[in-house]
This record gives sequence, structure tokens and C-alpha cells, in this order.
Amino acid sequence: MCVSCGCGAPNDAHGDPSHITMNDIQAAASAAGISPQEVADNIKAAV
Repeated sequence: MCVSCGCGAPNDAHGDPSHITMNDIQAAASAAGISPQEVADNIKAAV
């Protein structure tokens, strides 16, 4: 899914770069040296 809206299209930002996609999650994980799941967990904890 576009992780921010839950549409079921993991890398579709719907023409708006403000939406979070799996590509964003994967890039953040790579930059931090952690897994995409850890990124998701960290986002959830921050919210």
C-alpha cells in the first residue's frame, strides 16, 4: 500500500510526494542500516 493511505499500491504516491511509499521506507532503512520493519516500528513508536 501507499503506506500513508492504505490503498494497496505500495509504491504509488498518487502524484503527491508527501505520501509515504515502500520505496521511501526501504531508502530510510538503507540509510540507517536497519530493516524496513524496524523503520515501520520506529515510525509507529514516534506517532
